[in-house]
Amino acid sequence: MGQGAKDKVIEKALKEGLLTQKQYDKLPDKLLLGIAKSKMSKGKKKYGTKEERHKLGKQAHKAGRPKKGSKVEVAK
Repeated sequence: MGQGAKDKVIEKALKEGLLTQKQYDKLPDKLLLGIAKSKMSKGKKKYGTKEERHKLGKQAHKAGRPKKGSKVEVAK
């Protein structure tokens, strides 16, 4: 990766709001590049949809795992 390509990645991250202007002014390019790459990769999902399970009825107000046979709503 050449110097020009690094600058493009950093500039793109700054425009998208992944880096602040203060970070851009004070931090070295190598560190800015690392921050930009890590924040850009966080937006991508690696696997399918995440299922969220919500307890219903009496179990909804109790802490911990739902008991066997209780109703659970799966939201995608």
